[in-house]
Amino acid sequence: MSSSPIIELFKEETRRSKSTFRQVYAVIWANLKILLSYKYWVVTDFLSTAASIVMYFFMGLQVDPAQLAARGYGEDYAAFALVGISTSQYLWICLSRLSHSIQHDIRGGTLETVAVTQIKMGAYFLGQTVRGYLISLFFLAGTLSVGLFVLRIPLQINLSTLTAAFVTFLLMILSNQAIGFITAGIVMVHKRGDPVTFMLAGMNEFLSGVLYPLDLLKQFPPLYALARLFPYTYALDALRKTLTGGAGMFSPDVYYDLVVLVAFSVILLPIGLKVLKWGYDTIRRNGTMATY
Repeated sequence: MSSSPIIELFKEETRRSKSTFRQVYAVIWANLKILLSYKYWVVTDFLSTAASIVMYFFMGLQVDPAQLAARGYGEDYAAFALVGISTSQYLWICLSRLSHSIQHDIRGGTLETVAVTQIKMGAYFLGQTVRGYLISLFFLAGTLSVGLFVLRIPLQINLSTLTAAFVTFLLMILSNQAIGFITAGIVMVHKRGDPVTFMLAGMNEFLSGVLYPLDLLKQFPPLYALARLFPYTYALDALRKTLTGGAGMFSPDVYYDLVVLVAFSVILLPIGLKVLKWGYDTIRRNGTMATY
């Protein structure tokens, strides 16, 4: 019996796109459609983040404004906490999104299916990563909106501060994305990466000064030295000095933070990409792509 009729039966009428951009777009759009089918999750996740902003708004009534002003962060603790909570939540949801997606695909047996299609795996991983940033951007915008328009938390918003904040935000993403790639590589090989993600997220939130000025850690030199090893420490410092203190991008303190973030990006991103490639090559070589 000839196999030609069977091959013709499963042939696609449309020509598959080989464009990396179109493949990345397809991955993003497919995952967005899945997300929007879970409307209850979207609402509850947003409300939980907004509730934390309200809680720290009232905690701010007990903080001495002079301590914040002396460190260049303005005089409003609610604004100080708003920038810290919103960006830390955004960043760590983004960084864990790729590893969670890969873990879900391995568990469901779909990663191997994707790998044998014509899509480039680099485009697939990039699409999953960008999708995480786009989805989390919705929650970031919602959290900031609650703080600015509902609680009337004051932020320094003008062309100079917004430009500095935007540049800092991009460098924050680039310098920290290596952690997301490393976690994803570990998940592919060991099938579990949640402990690593939670440990890094907890250390980052505690050591980077999300809820308190980082200078307070100077009383504990080992912890302060460890905090300086996290790129988010510098990103958060720059964001606060611009959005709560009114500093510009070329202010000495902000400029220093940006230079450090560039250095982190140049050093860490290649390492993260190598670990991600190592993880993918390992499961292909060992034949464990569909093993959970």
